[in-house]
Amino acid sequence: MIEPTGPLPSTVYWRRRIAAIGAALVTLLLVIWIVGLFGSDDQPAVPTNAAAASSSNPPPSMSETAVPSSSSTTPPPSPTQTTPPPPPPGPPQPCADDVIAVVAKANKPFYTIGDQPELSMDVVNNGPVPCIKDIGRQHRELTVLTADGATVLWSSNHCLSTAGSEVRVMQPKELFNYGTKWAGSTSKPGCGAHTRVGPGDYLLVAKLAGKASSPVVFRLEW
Repeated sequence: MIEPTGPLPSTVYWRRRIAAIGAALVTLLLVIWIVGLFGSDDQPAVPTNAAAASSSNPPPSMSETAVPSSSSTTPPPSPTQTTPPPPPPGPPQPCADDVIAVVAKANKPFYTIGDQPELSMDVVNNGPVPCIKDIGRQHRELTVLTADGATVLWSSNHCLSTAGSEVRVMQPKELFNYGTKWAGSTSKPGCGAHTRVGPGDYLLVAKLAGKASSPVVFRLEW
């Protein structure tokens, strides 16, 4: 090295050189530290465990795609099962006795002697389906009885023709009405001699093929 020269002692010049060299070294170290700091942001270090995990668990290939097992697969829905419509009803059958109602009717509860009461009967199909019934004249009868029901005083079949049939397909709740007028007298088979009845209570009963209605009470008065 060059020996320092000047008016000052040589030790002073040596100290200045050492201070300048030290400042330069500090500056150099500072520059290196800054460069290292910014350089670390560009390429972050990979953790050792992450690298190990990456190397031990490679991404699955296409052949490793999971496929549901047959036990977990939901079967496709089956077609909706519909109940077939019921077959059309067959032809009407004969009416059972328990579905046919016979009702006796008098048009008034009281009559004066000499009147001709209007007596009738209703025939009704009380069943749920149509049925066939012969309700012709030969099967119908209106009768007037004493109040105790013991004696038949008059019958519509004594003087009216009982010939002929009337086969009907009776619809549910369909009603048929048949009637006549009563002269207020007794009758006999073959329409023999008649005797006028007196005042009092009488019973009217209607019949269809032997099936009788409930009795209806009516009264004759002077």
